[in-house]
Amino acid sequence: MPDDREQAPATSMLDRIELVLEALDDNGYLTLSETTRLTGIPSSSAHRLLEKMVAMRWLNRVGSRYELGVRLFELGSRAVRNHWFHRASLPILQDLHRSTGAVVHLAILDGADTIYWEKLSGTFGANVPSRLGGRYPAHRSAVGKALLMRLPRELFDQPVFAHLEAGVVGGRKALEAELDRALAEGITYDRGMSVPDLGCIGASISRGIPKPAAISICGPLDRIVNDRRMAEAVQRAAAAIERAARQVDAEARTT
Repeated sequence: MPDDREQAPATSMLDRIELVLEALDDNGYLTLSETTRLTGIPSSSAHRLLEKMVAMRWLNRVGSRYELGVRLFELGSRAVRNHWFHRASLPILQDLHRSTGAVVHLAILDGADTIYWEKLSGTFGANVPSRLGGRYPAHRSAVGKALLMRLPRELFDQPVFAHLEAGVVGGRKALEAELDRALAEGITYDRGMSVPDLGCIGASISRGIPKPAAISICGPLDRIVNDRRMAEAVQRAAAAIERAARQVDAEARTT
C-alpha cells in the first residue's frame, strides 16, 4: 500500500471504502489493526465501517479477520458478464480459444496497468500469472502493449506512466519503438518477459468501449510466437470483436 495513503487518510465515506477494498485486494484479508495501519482510518471509525460493510454483505468477518463478502462477488460477476461489450466479445474469444488451444485474455487499460476482463484458461492456464480482475503493468505483456500502442506518445509524460519503462531494455525509447512497430504491424508480442518460456500475442480493439481494449493468446513460447497462423488468428478475432461492437452500437442508435 503506497505511503501517501497512510500519511493523508481519506475523510469521506466513499474514499474510506475505496481504501479498505484496495487494502483487501493487496492483502487478501485484514484485521482491524491492519486496516487502521494501511488506510490511516482511525480505529473506532474503521471498526464501524468494517462492521457496516459486513452487515451489507460487502465483507465477511471470520474471527478477527475481514475478507471480501459474497455481495461484492455477485456485483463483480454481474459487472463482467452483463456488460454489452463482454457479451459481444465472449463467443469470439471462445472460438479463438478452441482454434488455438491457447489461454485467451480480454483486457482494458487503467492508467498504466492492464485489467483482465476475461480469461479462458484450459490446461495451460495455471502457467499464466493472470486472473479475472487482476492488474499487471501494461508494458510487460503482449495484451498490455496492445492497449498502449494506440495511445498518443505525449501521454507517457504524465505521472501515471512514470514507471512505464521499468524492466525494458533500452528504456522508454526502446518501448516506444516497439509500440510503433506494433502499431504498423497490428500485433504485439511477449517473448518470455513476464514468465520465462511463456509466449503471448496481442491485438488491440479500437472500437467498442470508452477505454482501450485488447485481446491476447498465451502458451508455450516456441509454439505461440513462431507460428504466423497464431498471430493471424488473434488479428481476425480482434477485427471480429470490432465488427460486433460496431453492430451493437448501430443497433443502439436506431432504438
